[in-house]
Amino acid sequence: METILLKIALLRDYIGLLAPMILFIITIFLLRNKTTYLLFFIFGTILNNIINALLKLFIKEPRPLNDQKMIEIGITNNARIGFDKYGMPSGHAENCGFALTFITLTLNSPIITGLYLIISFISLYQRYLYSNHTILQLLVGFVIGIGVGYGMYSMAKNYIMGNIKMKKDDYFMN
Repeated sequence: METILLKIALLRDYIGLLAPMILFIITIFLLRNKTTYLLFFIFGTILNNIINALLKLFIKEPRPLNDQKMIEIGITNNARIGFDKYGMPSGHAENCGFALTFITLTLNSPIITGLYLIISFISLYQRYLYSNHTILQLLVGFVIGIGVGYGMYSMAKNYIMGNIKMKKDDYFMN
């Protein structure tokens, strides 16, 4: 029983660590026949990561103190450089929020939304459990991701719809 629990915990940790990449790959697969949405998703992912890096460099809020030893080890081994040594906002949470929002609005599928929610919350929990981020850093990252996801979906939808203008009424005289 103990080994099963350890394997479940290990699986949870891997899903949490790799959640942004898992959601990215699943989204690429799900949007493979929706080219415009796929392109906006890929562009949005890049933009979302740029926003995250810029916010980390601007805010410069450190990661939780429990992560301090990991930061010191990482800096000496060049594992944490530049914006990655900062925790606000969480990049994992931001990418999960972005993918969740974009795919939910695009496909409108409760099953896919549920899967994305589960993977996202596993990631947020894992990031908190291992003191990579505070709850506030996770929450702020998730909310920013939701905002970017909504914005990119809206732009994709508007692009697809084009410039819609009202037609003159045949029976209305000017």
